[in-house]
Amino acid sequence: MRDYGKVQTTFWTSEDTSSMSDTGRMLALYLLTSPHSNILGCFHLPIGYVSEDLKWSPERVEKGFAELLEKGFATRDNASKWVVLHAYLKWNPIENPNQGIAAGRLFEQIPNRSTVKPLLAAALRIHSKHFPRQILDDFGTVPEPLPQPFRNQEQEQEQEQKQEQENPLVEQNQLDPVKTIFAYWQKVMDSPKSVLDDKRKRFIAKALKGYSPADICKAIRGCSKTPHNMGQNDAQTKYNGLGLILRDADHIDRFIRNDAGQARASAGNESIEQTNARVMRELMGTAAPAGDIIDAVPA
Repeated sequence: MRDYGKVQTTFWTSEDTSSMSDTGRMLALYLLTSPHSNILGCFHLPIGYVSEDLKWSPERVEKGFAELLEKGFATRDNASKWVVLHAYLKWNPIENPNQGIAAGRLFEQIPNRSTVKPLLAAALRIHSKHFPRQILDDFGTVPEPLPQPFRNQEQEQEQEQKQEQENPLVEQNQLDPVKTIFAYWQKVMDSPKSVLDDKRKRFIAKALKGYSPADICKAIRGCSKTPHNMGQNDAQTKYNGLGLILRDADHIDRFIRNDAGQARASAGNESIEQTNARVMRELMGTAAPAGDIIDAVPA
């Protein structure tokens, strides 16, 4: 248990906080200062704990978490009962290697099946230079990108000034769109043992010359929603490889249309996993221009 939790004064004046309901705002404040929290901003939190601490009904707690997910402040995995604050490590960075070791032990306690663990891994790669990299490498080749963070006005301004003074490619390299797109394909197609070889790198790099990472991910998801490509055909064979999806602009455009058609049909019925995938694509849409990284991909 921590003795205290840090809350920026701009918590009360930021645009995101102002747009929250009283329930959402109080739950956000509780998560930042909760006795169950830790230096990672990712911790086990059954609904009953919150109900007892805040004297709320379980229904009100669940409604609050739904709002915080919508606002991009936090995600709670109902199955594993773990929660992650999306921008916690940006506001509260790990300060030294000793803290990094302690954080590594906490990270390994999170179930690998939990949907919050990839989100935390993404934040650690971007915001925590003192966290043991080997632990992240062992967890997975590439993390899922972090959802659009809850904004903090002072820190956003400080970050912008810092980026103007430092090498702008540092953060871009930490979020390589080629690797991120491949990780997304692995997840959507349930192919975790597939390898990012030179051939697949070339397919992705070529597609990035004409499409944003977000659009490429839409094409991948569109393929996953196309029955014929997913095995419902006379040969009972899946045609869902990156080489086919990204073969040319016609294929990419067709699969993007398939994704958009399915999205309209299911609008308003997003699960937590679907929401995470959506905000992941939104983040990748704001990543570095593809050309800055494509040059580093083997031809």
